[in-house]
Amino acid sequence: MKLSATLSLVCVSLLTCLSSNASVRSEVDWPKFLERHDLVWTEMPTAWQDGPFMGNGMLGSMLHQLDDHTLRISLGRTDVEDHQKGITPFIAQSRLPNGYFTLKTVGKITGFDGRLDLYNAETRARVLTDKGHIDLRAIVHSEDMVILYDLQPSAAESALQLDFVPLKAIAPARLQAEIAVKLQGDKAPSSRKSWASAKYNYNPDPVLSEISGVQTSRQLLTAGGETGTAWTIQAEANGHTELRVSIEHSYPEQTATEDAIAHLQAIEGESLDSLVTRHRVWWHQYYPKSFISLDDTRMESFYWIQVYKFGSGARQGRAYMDTMGPWMVENTAWANGWFNLNTQLSYWFLSTANRMEVAESLFTKLDECLPQLVANMPEQYGDDCAGMSTIAPQTFVSAFPAGRLGFTGELLWTCHDYWLMLERTMDAKRTTEQFFPLLKKSVNTYLHFMVEGEDGQIHLPYTRSPEYGSGEDCNFNLSLFRWGCNTLIEIDERYGLNDPLLPKWKDVVARLVDYPTNENGYMVAKDFPFEKSHRHYSHLMMIYPLCEINIDQPENRELIANSVDHWINYPGRGNAGYSWSGAAAMYALQADGETAAKYLDIFMNMQELYPDNPAMIHPTTMYTETGRIQPVTETPLSLCDSMQLMLLQSWGETIRVFPAVPEAWKNLSFEGLLAKGGFEMSATRTDGRTQFVSVKSLAGEPCILKLDFQPARVEGIAKSAVTRLDDGRFAVDLKQGEAAIFYAKGVESAIVGPVKALPENCNTFGLN
Repeated sequence: MKLSATLSLVCVSLLTCLSSNASVRSEVDWPKFLERHDLVWTEMPTAWQDGPFMGNGMLGSMLHQLDDHTLRISLGRTDVEDHQKGITPFIAQSRLPNGYFTLKTVGKITGFDGRLDLYNAETRARVLTDKGHIDLRAIVHSEDMVILYDLQPSAAESALQLDFVPLKAIAPARLQAEIAVKLQGDKAPSSRKSWASAKYNYNPDPVLSEISGVQTSRQLLTAGGETGTAWTIQAEANGHTELRVSIEHSYPEQTATEDAIAHLQAIEGESLDSLVTRHRVWWHQYYPKSFISLDDTRMESFYWIQVYKFGSGARQGRAYMDTMGPWMVENTAWANGWFNLNTQLSYWFLSTANRMEVAESLFTKLDECLPQLVANMPEQYGDDCAGMSTIAPQTFVSAFPAGRLGFTGELLWTCHDYWLMLERTMDAKRTTEQFFPLLKKSVNTYLHFMVEGEDGQIHLPYTRSPEYGSGEDCNFNLSLFRWGCNTLIEIDERYGLNDPLLPKWKDVVARLVDYPTNENGYMVAKDFPFEKSHRHYSHLMMIYPLCEINIDQPENRELIANSVDHWINYPGRGNAGYSWSGAAAMYALQADGETAAKYLDIFMNMQELYPDNPAMIHPTTMYTETGRIQPVTETPLSLCDSMQLMLLQSWGETIRVFPAVPEAWKNLSFEGLLAKGGFEMSATRTDGRTQFVSVKSLAGEPCILKLDFQPARVEGIAKSAVTRLDDGRFAVDLKQGEAAIFYAKGVESAIVGPVKALPENCNTFGLN
């Protein structure tokens, strides 16, 4: 990295550097801070998307009312999937329902007072009836594969009843299609008619039995394997009832029921208080990995609910976050992992947020599944390529197209998410031994089908831009191919790998055709302009998330602006939730905080602004599309990355602090966010003025800072370690483990804490 050594004499003369230890003092009272973001109910939820939700990265549970006397306790396990072959993949390898519990009240339900306690990951509620009440407490245990519900009824409700309702193990898309055809006949959508008539091997009905004092539901699968649900209900004479449930899935072995029983037996003698105490440990360690607070308390709440949601929905060694997480919904066509945008958007914010344990739910699985990703390839690709199609189960069995190329970039795009983490951890061993082979095989797939044109340039044949269409020199795939080759070159040269394909990658970078453009900016592909309103921005990948084309390139600034404006403002109704979060990110990357904030506000108010849009953010921050019934987790999660980009960016060679802050965000505070190069960043802004910026080096990499203020002093390093460059940036020479704090004039200490929130702006999510 070549830096200018020219100093600003005025700046140097005013800047005081102290080599004393530099530290940031956190004044975050985590229980109190997260309490203001708890979801609160004063109304009874009557649909899954409006009720409390809990999870442990594999198991999940939700709660809502079915009728005047019945609540549904929904159950889910993310890896409960079918394993059929030779039929439509997203039905053959779909998530499968297993069942739920009903809670029957004696009296008619009249009310609900509930709270989802984020800090403790626990639901507490009082169900009101015309006879009395039932106090409810529920967790999905963070360590054990167990769902727990504790019910304390009043005397008149002591005869409450809990019953398990088994569900047929049928792919939700197949079930939805069969219902549509039954109700609509020939008027049913063509897709549903096709799904309903496709070959499908129905699974047998589950078998209910009691084994060793434990109630069980055993679901055998025609393709092999089974799902086992086991539960115990301990009821006392006064009606106090405790429900413990475990769910397991095994394939091809048929051991799931035994495994689920074993989970319950392992905690048989343990009290609820002990289980709750152990459950809280993981959560109390999870939240403080990083911290963000801002003036907009509702936006702040939304962010922290997503942090909770991801901690509930995915975990290293468990499941990656698919379209539903561990919360099973039977009426959806998208009961899978989708990799033409959904999964990638979900994971973007995690690496900057320093939430590696949940990020690793995907990246560790990619490492483990590399042999399967190779096996997904058609025979003609050999064993040096890897890939998958759009839809992938937890096993990553997902055949790459064997004939005409369609979805080709899904794995390479996912590799970029993985790279975002490695850029922040700077883990050399992981990068060279696990990521590099994965990326190399993903890029090899493109080397296999690229073509050399008569113009001497390298081109791509017909490939697909997700959700939009196919064309030659598709910008989606060109951008990923270019990024993949550049990243392989960077890794090879950094670590001295001397891979024999290094000259090939350099040749691709040198001769790969430019991105097709027209007067409106980036096109979808050659001879394929963007000319209809559409939610997906796959043709703009080089801008976001790859940041290959950026505002540090003056010649590209107008092209970026035109491309983004043309996409997001194209007349029509094609935009959805992640369109607005994506637009916010792209304006943030243009240092336009006001427009970025505008699109975040549109995102947060989409129902009011676009009442006819089929997408909806629900009161719990759950998100649905297509008739507002089909869950897709990625859209709310994507807002977190957009918001973080307004506070911190680290693309290219520069770390930018508060690069796109709107005027309305006068008070901001963050701690522990990670920047590229392995830097832990903290900063505070008060009354529109940055107070301090702290940077700690975790890897000893070169550090260049772009600040939005002129620092008066620096603590933690010698004056000689700070160089002000010609363009106003600071080059900071930090050894591994060293930290420096840049202070504004008049600021004596570096303190991070919550921005003040008015009571009326707290706890705005839930039904209240």
